[in-house]
Amino acid sequence: MVTSTPYTEKRKITLPRRVTISAQIPTPSHQEIPRNSTPIVKIRAKDYNLWLDGKDVERFMNKAESISEIEGAIQRDIARKIVFWTKDEEMSYHIEGIPGYEIADWDQLKLDMKRRWEKVSPERRYRLSSKTQQEGGIKNMTKYRKFIGEYEAIIIYLKRYQFIQGDISHNQEILASLSTSAQESIYKEMIKDRAMVQALEGGYIMPRLDILKLYIEQDLEAKVLIQ
Repeated sequence: MVTSTPYTEKRKITLPRRVTISAQIPTPSHQEIPRNSTPIVKIRAKDYNLWLDGKDVERFMNKAESISEIEGAIQRDIARKIVFWTKDEEMSYHIEGIPGYEIADWDQLKLDMKRRWEKVSPERRYRLSSKTQQEGGIKNMTKYRKFIGEYEAIIIYLKRYQFIQGDISHNQEILASLSTSAQESIYKEMIKDRAMVQALEGGYIMPRLDILKLYIEQDLEAKVLIQ
């Protein structure tokens, strides 16, 4: 039987009593974006019906550049303001996690956005998960953050455009993308903490995604401490 390596500092996970989102979604004001002496030109998205929803990203970027030219804005202004040109916080959250946004580089941001949202399909979700498993699974926080960011962006897009229906759980697929040792230790901790409910046939039911992510992050962070 495989057991997890003990470590001294372990964060106790308190399970929420009702369905809530435990992680706070960062807002643009929390991001450290490089500043220069050039003032930011204000572009009101609603005046131009300029909204980013993940669909037809190329058209959105061309429209943003045309409007910015009319308003006398520079490309850095577009990179700084783009999080305000979405209609939901989930989309803003994923934009804030893209490298091009963090450094306010519009050319880099365009490349990052194309890679993330162009040609999104259910097959891309399976390819991402399968590729990760073939490489031996996720073993550290760096690879996990990259994987979960792309995976959740795909799921949001597929739900929005009804490629998938309802609140389908993808927890098993996410957990299967981790290394075998990480999966075993996370399962053990969740069962011990009764975060997994036992089904009538004897198996266990996966917890909600926000709870699963807490256990994944704790396990991967612990492996860093004991290295």
